[in-house]
Amino acid sequence: MFETVKCSRGRWSRERAAAIILTGMVLFGGVALVSPGTASASGATNTFTFSGAYSGTLKLTPSSFNCSFGKTYSGKGYLVTLSHMKGTISGAGTGAWAMSAYPSKKGTTHVGAADVQSLTDTSFQSTGSPIISFVETSGSITYKGSTGSIKITVKYHAVGSTTYGKVATVTGSWNCGS
Repeated sequence: MFETVKCSRGRWSRERAAAIILTGMVLFGGVALVSPGTASASGATNTFTFSGAYSGTLKLTPSSFNCSFGKTYSGKGYLVTLSHMKGTISGAGTGAWAMSAYPSKKGTTHVGAADVQSLTDTSFQSTGSPIISFVETSGSITYKGSTGSIKITVKYHAVGSTTYGKVATVTGSWNCGS
């Protein structure tokens, strides 16, 4: 049933090889890079919906480097990066988008009031010109490692500009697979 991988010590299932690699990554402080799991029956997994001053939907699309998660290099928190997201956000454009989230712990992290100029708050970034960023101002992130969810308020920002625009609410969840 499982595909096997041949190595110098015999044959292993792909799942066992992946588990050993991920364990090594965690033990040595690396970040795991895996492809996203399949969407749930509700269709909400790997989908992020914007509402308010900006509206639209971003979806994580199949790619081998869509999801990375794990401890930050300082070891004082976690980092989730979702890349190659596709979709349109009204007033902000289309194209590839990415999300970076910095939960401080496993479980739910509540953000009462974030500093929109911080580089360690959750944000969505486009690949357009200029680069558009939606930076977290408040909300919550639930981090469980390869899975999690967000419900945050974000503020529009054109990177390189000193001004920030209107706000939107973003809800969604991710599943980087098992």
